[in-house]
Amino acid sequence: MLALLASALALAALPQESAARDVAELLEQRCAACHSEGSETPKAERKWANANDLAATAANEDLVVPGDPDESELYVVLDMEEMPPEDSDVAPLTETERALVAEWIRAGALVPEDSAAASDGSESTGKPGSLLRWSSHFHPLIVHFPIGLLTAAFLAELLYRLRPSWRTDSAATFCLALGALSSVPSAALGWLLAAHTSHSGFELDVHRWLGTLTAALALFAWWGVCRWPNRRLLLLLILAAIVGAVGHTGGALSFGSDWLKPPFLS
Repeated sequence: MLALLASALALAALPQESAARDVAELLEQRCAACHSEGSETPKAERKWANANDLAATAANEDLVVPGDPDESELYVVLDMEEMPPEDSDVAPLTETERALVAEWIRAGALVPEDSAAASDGSESTGKPGSLLRWSSHFHPLIVHFPIGLLTAAFLAELLYRLRPSWRTDSAATFCLALGALSSVPSAALGWLLAAHTSHSGFELDVHRWLGTLTAALALFAWWGVCRWPNRRLLLLLILAAIVGAVGHTGGALSFGSDWLKPPFLS
């Protein structure tokens, strides 16, 4: 099981890691001539100090809004073909290259570990901060356990109310216990991940505080269903609703605020 978990985590990280490196190389080739230290265009340097530093670029709120390419000036000027300028020695970005930048931003504008370490001047190996950063990567993996288990607890309890003879109340209690226990490390790793990601702002704050509330409420509900048997369904309904809310805010952080918008409303 540990081998499968590690493999799944590594496979999930590969596409984003590869995309980030491709974007870093693209920005270095097309933008660094003007947007870098020692540039002969001071205005360009003030606007964007170093196109060679992907981590600093992703952290610049004036350039990149993680999850939302259309609100990110970096993508907007590329998409409108304002940059590189017409008198530049480098060719404008192709449609495929612009789409690559858009997808990188939409996925959260993540940066490779070595780029992030170089940006803050730290080493990427053998230090406690690096271990904590690595540990935080397990949040997207284990967060699906409490989401599934706590939702299943509500559904099992609801089914028991509709079909008492099926005795699914025991399944509800079991799923609630496992979901509550797994929600604690999930929330803790979420806070660690927030400290090492390029995401920032109101949406991130809402997501991590909702996640913390979910963990606390799950533990309370686990205790409450035994103390107040007649309120089991209400407790689990409230918990399932909050789980849905925290899951949605997590999806919005990763894929953009309109990630569930139906295609016929586009």
